[in-house]
Amino acid sequence: MRYSALALALLLVGCGTSTTSLPTITPAAPSSSAEGLPDLQPRLDAIGVLLTDCVARLRGEPVDPADNCVHLLPDVTGVIDAAEKQSSKLTPAGVAAIADVRRHLGEVQPCEPWFAAGGASGNEPLDTRCRKAWDALFQSFTAVRNSA
Repeated sequence: MRYSALALALLLVGCGTSTTSLPTITPAAPSSSAEGLPDLQPRLDAIGVLLTDCVARLRGEPVDPADNCVHLLPDVTGVIDAAEKQSSKLTPAGVAAIADVRRHLGEVQPCEPWFAAGGASGNEPLDTRCRKAWDALFQSFTAVRNSA
């Protein structure tokens, strides 16, 4: 229920704004070599939308006051936990992507204050490290989403 409400809220917020400059998570064509995780698709899609929407904060663009970016890391962790429990249905690349997401979550964790400040701290090494960690998390989550 929480994910349905989250997806609906993001849809309603996103309808009035242009996000052509933002990256998006686009599903790959389904693989015939594995079953995938159809029961997790709605959650994976919702978190993918949230990851995409939260990028606006890192570009200094306005973020809706009711944004759910503060819940991003726990939500990613929750859906990855669920995917890992069913990892036998994934391709080897999907299983590896789950491990990558976990690693990148650890790298992003210390960057939460940086993220809350809009992706800029005035400390160039920190900014660079956190941008790279964010990009890696985004890419590895996309790989999990596409393998499911």
